[in-house]
Amino acid sequence: MDYSNLLKRSWNIVWNNKFLFVLGFLAALGSGRYGGSGGNNSGYNFGPGNDPSMFLDEFQTFWMRYGALVIGIICAGIFVSLILWLVRLVAQAGMIDAVSRIEAGENVSFGQAFSAGTAKLGRMVGLNVVMYGPFTLLGLLAFGVGMAVFGTAIASELSGAGSGDVEAIFGVLGIFGIIGACLACIFVPLMIVVTAVYPFAQRGAILQDLGVVDSIRHGWQIVKDNISDVILLIILFLVLGFVFGLISLVVLLPFAFVALGPGIFSVIASEGAFGVGQVALLAGGGICIGLVGAAVSSIVTAYRSTAVTLAYQEFISKKM
Repeated sequence: MDYSNLLKRSWNIVWNNKFLFVLGFLAALGSGRYGGSGGNNSGYNFGPGNDPSMFLDEFQTFWMRYGALVIGIICAGIFVSLILWLVRLVAQAGMIDAVSRIEAGENVSFGQAFSAGTAKLGRMVGLNVVMYGPFTLLGLLAFGVGMAVFGTAIASELSGAGSGDVEAIFGVLGIFGIIGACLACIFVPLMIVVTAVYPFAQRGAILQDLGVVDSIRHGWQIVKDNISDVILLIILFLVLGFVFGLISLVVLLPFAFVALGPGIFSVIASEGAFGVGQVALLAGGGICIGLVGAAVSSIVTAYRSTAVTLAYQEFISKKM
């Protein structure tokens, strides 16, 4: 494969069809925590100056006042994350379809690409759930168990439980950590394989109109038949991603200071107290950073997707 020509063609397609940057922005949107509310009174300070024995009482008081708000923010965050996930899948499918048609000499608009992506949303959801769902469930389970054990240990410490009970709880946490490390030795290599197969399975679903299971088989066959080229592509994209990440860091750091500055200064001015106003300022700053980060990432997202689609078409043409 002529990688220089591949990268050049990919950039020409993206630059001459700038709506791909918009799809790249939608595909780059992260699933952050969203929410916030006005108001700037009644804060609570959980800083180191407080007596640790009073932590549980203060937390209970805070939860009684703001528990409904916290639950509402969490629910809103889950809902927004779900919507963004669906939008990302539509954008990814739209970019794949658009690049294939542009390479074939057709004229494609943003609306046509987005419509094509929407038509394939069900298949994209199924593919994503089948390939990444088990890893997500395992991660959530491990996180839930770990937090439950750790929370029990902290509560026992603050409530004055015997040191033996606390040590036993932390011992259980250590055992879970060892089990998690052993499982990671199995699932991390499997995750790498899934990550390599997934982009080609996507293109099988979109461009070959294959079902979910057939797309996975197709993606695996593409990787197996072109393993050396796929590895080189992965290395190439890792290098490009690292370089672009450094550039993005330089761009985003000043903006992050501006976006989070009001929230941080508000917390400092209130001597570490977190009220609704402080949370709203920090959450708003975080959302702004996420949007700007997605805008910056849209360039590399669109470019990488285009390059993978062109590479996929070359792999397919070899078999014909």
